[in-house]
Amino acid sequence: MSRLLNLPSELLARTFSYVNRSSLKSLRQSCRFISQLATDQLYRTVHLKPGETSQNRLQEILNNPSLRQIPRKIYIDTNYDDEEEQKWPQGWDNLVPQVKELPRLNAAVLCFDKGFTSDRTTRDYLFSTDFPQTPQFRFQAMHKLFSLLESLRHPIQDLGIRNLQTDNPKDPQTLAKMGKVLSGLLSLRLSITSETNEAAPEHDLELPSTWLSPAAPSLQHLSLCSREYSGFYPHLDLSSLFFPRLKTLSLGNFCFFHEGQIDWILKHGDTLEEIYFDDCAVLYDFGMMEENVDACAIPRDTLVRREGDKTLYGSFEKRWHDIFDLFAEKLPKLRHFRIGCSNWYPDIPFEQERGIKVGLYYNRYMCCYDGYGPSPYMEGENPKNLANLENAWRPSPECDDEDRAALRKLLAKLGQSVQESYSNGYSGYRIVNFV
Repeated sequence: MSRLLNLPSELLARTFSYVNRSSLKSLRQSCRFISQLATDQLYRTVHLKPGETSQNRLQEILNNPSLRQIPRKIYIDTNYDDEEEQKWPQGWDNLVPQVKELPRLNAAVLCFDKGFTSDRTTRDYLFSTDFPQTPQFRFQAMHKLFSLLESLRHPIQDLGIRNLQTDNPKDPQTLAKMGKVLSGLLSLRLSITSETNEAAPEHDLELPSTWLSPAAPSLQHLSLCSREYSGFYPHLDLSSLFFPRLKTLSLGNFCFFHEGQIDWILKHGDTLEEIYFDDCAVLYDFGMMEENVDACAIPRDTLVRREGDKTLYGSFEKRWHDIFDLFAEKLPKLRHFRIGCSNWYPDIPFEQERGIKVGLYYNRYMCCYDGYGPSPYMEGENPKNLANLENAWRPSPECDDEDRAALRKLLAKLGQSVQESYSNGYSGYRIVNFV
């Protein structure tokens, strides 16, 4: 024990961060110094969920002058266990405003249900499902969250919204509170749940104006992860944004389909230190039905018709090895890079960037052909098997060796270890090529 106590307190605190809750509770029964460290770790993050147990636990912390000094982060989870239409939990209106009495709180996460059906959805019983959290419930929850965050003694630095719906708040009061809170953030994580209706049209992800622009001057960490592939259709355009202090960029289920997207990342080369691509894809070929062209991100005059098909088509010639080479050359401060896939079941990954299993998955190349369902996005091997003049589909790129060599070169430059290289291995249901 004496040797343990001789270690620097910072090192001990870091060590305790890896200890499970049961062991931390036991450590609280040891000497006073260890007890303080274990207590700090136990109460550093607090969770508020519907139900009396969670509410009572938070109230006990708020009522205890010593414990009240500890929490740095709060998760507000709005999910009930049942499927009835949900309402703001009884007791929260009194309890949530008291959170401002936690003097060291600097991070918050608001969690919604992963199911989402907007008011715009046609209520067709064949395709539509009612989910317990309505858009009105979500807007109310965001208003109450940002009212709380606006009232804190010190501006919050870290914010996450889990399963954010694609519709943004319209209420001027809520938007004003959001703008005030977002303007001082260092870290922003948004996981975006898509409309749960296969018959519904895709919508643009209106993130830049509402969520990202207010945070741009101060933001150092940005994480955007979508349940469905985004970037192209639905359109997510980041080109108008610049984050002068950005150090970490994490994208999930994001599609690259034009050079401007790569240029946007390179534009942050003076500050960017970490990049995480979770199940991201190069969209090498795409086709849109004429009536839906305006909903995608490609100008109509850049698309062409192909023989035997009325669909309008486009393509992207950049490959992953081109992107890896550009990162190695033009991101001088890059220190860590991961591309691959983390655990997407049962929900969108959240705060899991370091858990990405690095690998060159076959679905790193995707195509998007409007009119095919349930998703217009398909992994490369499917179009390759079905490619012919009649449907004008293009086979997936054959550049495994080039991609592997370029990724190995990039990781070697960053000092990251790489896995042994082999092809046609299986990881779950996906065929992969490891680095």
